[in-house]
Amino acid sequence: MLRRLPFLAGLCAAPLPLAAQDVMTMVIRPIARNTWVVSGFTNGNILVIGGRTGVLLVDAQSEKRVALADSAIQTVTSLPVGLVINTHYHDDHIGGNPWWRRKGADVLGHEALITEAKKDTTIPELEWHRTAAAPEAIPNLTFRDSMLITHDGERLFVLHPPPAHTSGDAIVWLPARNVMHTGDILEREAPPFIDWWAGGSLDGMIAGVDFINARINDSTILVPGHGTPANRAGLLAYRAMLVAARERIGALLREGKTLDDVVAARPLRDFEAMLGSERRTGQFVWQVGRGLSGR
Repeated sequence: MLRRLPFLAGLCAAPLPLAAQDVMTMVIRPIARNTWVVSGFTNGNILVIGGRTGVLLVDAQSEKRVALADSAIQTVTSLPVGLVINTHYHDDHIGGNPWWRRKGADVLGHEALITEAKKDTTIPELEWHRTAAAPEAIPNLTFRDSMLITHDGERLFVLHPPPAHTSGDAIVWLPARNVMHTGDILEREAPPFIDWWAGGSLDGMIAGVDFINARINDSTILVPGHGTPANRAGLLAYRAMLVAARERIGALLREGKTLDDVVAARPLRDFEAMLGSERRTGQFVWQVGRGLSGR
C-alpha cells in the first residue's frame, strides 16, 4: 500500500528519474510489519519502526524537508517519536534532528559522527563548503562500538563497521523484522558518494558491503541511504560495481591516465543504467579516481 499526501499526487511507486521528481515530495511505503520507509527526491531514506507505545526512526531527513517527512509519518501512526538514530553526519541525514528533538526525541549517533559534524570543510574540487552543523543538530547520545537497543521489547542492533562511507557510519539491523538500514554504504538508482574527506574509502565501502552481507539472508529487506529497498542479490550486484570501479579505474591510473582521461574512457559503461546515467557515472568515476590517486 502506498500512502499519498496532498502534495504527493502523481508520484508512482516506481522511482522516477531525478529530473522528473518534485524536490518537495515525500512518500511513505510499508516494507514489513509495522515498518515503513519515508523517501523523496535525493534525500536520505527514513526508516520508521513502529511499536506499541512509540516510534523509532533511522535518520532524520534534511532541515528543509523534515516537516514533510513528519506529515507522511503521521499518516500511518500518531505515536510519538522517542529515538532517532543517525547513520552518518551528512546534512540530509542529521539536518532534521532539531525538529525531532523539539518534539521530545533523543538522537543517537556514533562518536565520529559528532567529530565530522562539528567540522567546517571546504572541498574546492567539488565547489562544496560544508559548514559545521548547528548545535541542536548534533546527537545528544553517542556510542563507540556496536550496541543493542530494546524497542518495545524488540532487540535492535546498531552496528558500527570500519570506516566505509564515512568514519562514523551506523547500520541498524532489526532481526525480528529481517530489515536493515544500511545508511549510505548502499545507494540505489544513483552513484554512491564516498566521503574521502571524512574517513571514507572505496576499499572501506566494499568492506562495508561485506559487513552487511555477512549478517543478512536472501529475504532481508535492505533500506539504502538513498533509493529503493534492495535484497541480497541487489547488494551483491552493487558490490560487483564497486569492485569493477576499483579494478578498472585503478588500472587506468597506473597507466598514467589523468582523471579527465579516466572519465572519458567510461570504464563503468556497463554499470551506467545502475548508476542513473552516463553523466552521473562519470561523476562517480572522477570521485573514485580522485580518491585512488591519493589527491
